[in-house]
Amino acid sequence: MDTVTYSNQGVADYIGNNFIPVRFNAQTNPEVKSKYRILWAPTILVLDSHGTEYYRFNGFLPPDEFIPQLEFGLARMAMEKQDIKTADTQMKMVVEKYPKSDIAPEAQYWVGVIAYQLTHDVNDEINEWKKITERYPNSIWAKKVSCAVSCIKE
Repeated sequence: MDTVTYSNQGVADYIGNNFIPVRFNAQTNPEVKSKYRILWAPTILVLDSHGTEYYRFNGFLPPDEFIPQLEFGLARMAMEKQDIKTADTQMKMVVEKYPKSDIAPEAQYWVGVIAYQLTHDVNDEINEWKKITERYPNSIWAKKVSCAVSCIKE
């Protein structure tokens, strides 16, 4: 991570502008390892200022996948804090800015969920989910929405 991802200026700038980075060695900090259930390194956690975890991902990621994961983590935090409008903006940003990233299909899924939460119209959710089946037909997220997309008529 240090050689490729953390040394990337875009990653450094993104982290510096959006997070307060904290780094722990899980082998020498067993209390942190236990508290956050760290099984393997690297484990990236998106926490709030109280240390509450909202998102995590494990393993090496190159810069073009790392930043979308961090943005997705911020969107998940907004969702869980019930800041739906911010979550909507952030999830849509992940899909729009990083449409080829591995996290984009999941972000599109949550765009659909948020659409329903904002309008209470299942058709809004289904229309967003249709984008998953069109853009990411081989993703697990396309499988997850396949029945809803094909079974619910507008």
